[in-house]
Amino acid sequence: MTIVLMVKVYQMTDSVFFSGLILSFMSFASVAASFCISGVLHKLGFKKVLAGASLLRAVFALLIAYSVSQDGIAFYIMTLLFVFCFSFSGAFFQPARFALLPVIVSKEHYVKANGVISLANQLFLTAGWGLGGLLTFAAPFEFVVGSAICLFVFSGAVISLLHVNDARTKRTAETASARSVWKDLMTTPIVRDITAMDMIEALAGSVWSSAILLAFTVAVLHETEVWWGIFNASYFIGAMIGSVIAIHFSACFEQNMGYAIIFSSLVMAVLTFLFAVSPLPFLCALACAAMGPFYQVRDICQETVLQEVIPAHKRIGMMAAKNALLTPWSGVTYSIMGLLTDAAGAKTAFISAAVLYGMTFLIALAQPGLSHYKRERHAN
Repeated sequence: MTIVLMVKVYQMTDSVFFSGLILSFMSFASVAASFCISGVLHKLGFKKVLAGASLLRAVFALLIAYSVSQDGIAFYIMTLLFVFCFSFSGAFFQPARFALLPVIVSKEHYVKANGVISLANQLFLTAGWGLGGLLTFAAPFEFVVGSAICLFVFSGAVISLLHVNDARTKRTAETASARSVWKDLMTTPIVRDITAMDMIEALAGSVWSSAILLAFTVAVLHETEVWWGIFNASYFIGAMIGSVIAIHFSACFEQNMGYAIIFSSLVMAVLTFLFAVSPLPFLCALACAAMGPFYQVRDICQETVLQEVIPAHKRIGMMAAKNALLTPWSGVTYSIMGLLTDAAGAKTAFISAAVLYGMTFLIALAQPGLSHYKRERHAN
């Protein structure tokens, strides 16, 4: 939906700025939704909200398809309004999914369950962006949007089949004010530091955007776009392998999640630096592939730690606030790293990313709640 919509708006307006507003309105919607997610989930329960979010996205996708197919500034404004509603509905999904997993999965299976979800996300993320880009140019607009609508409806139907105790999930959803949620996010040490790590990592990770990675491939390695594609594929293959490793060795990671986060952060810094200074594209591809497992293991362990340290009645609100903080910031990071690349070159940008990853390692190392993390201290 994101790819085909941005392409369609660009064709509609012949403006990169207006096309880019699509992402801006998606970010605004996520921030706005963070202030009401807790109350809605408390009233309706997780399953109804998850299924409803998917079905609402199907409806707004249909409305977007209509408005973006018309000419005129009025229909463009209407498109932005529908995009806002589309993303507002979708913003409920991640916090509800995050809070629902500990309800339907026993604690000893948190790491394995998060690993399975991460593996599925990587598989469909890889297929989704690749297939989306291909279908945008190879298939009619109506077919692409129609397929997305069918997938949203299918998602909602499958979620509605989940066996969930609605009374329990409603009790789990908090009713605290938005102010107290943001205060908890900033004052809970482990949550605050993991959020800071995620923000720094988002800035570092923006160096892997297609434009900067292509500039590095052409200007630094003096290679063709073929290697650019290989670097992307290598990382995603490594990420999927990392999810499989987390699933297979979940028992080991469950007892050493703090160390896994710290060590993975260090390895990411080292591998990014080696990628930046390596003169051979083959070694760069190996570094990309090696990053995938460590990034995924750290991400899975961080999510599991958050599920354990955040009280059940605060999970939704704090994750919604965290997402509201990270979503617009992620959009800004691409501009920051893009400006650095233009000013100092792609190689400097990657070295800077390695330094940023190193900062996340130091934050994790300095946080006693992570370095000495033990699962038994955080029993449900």
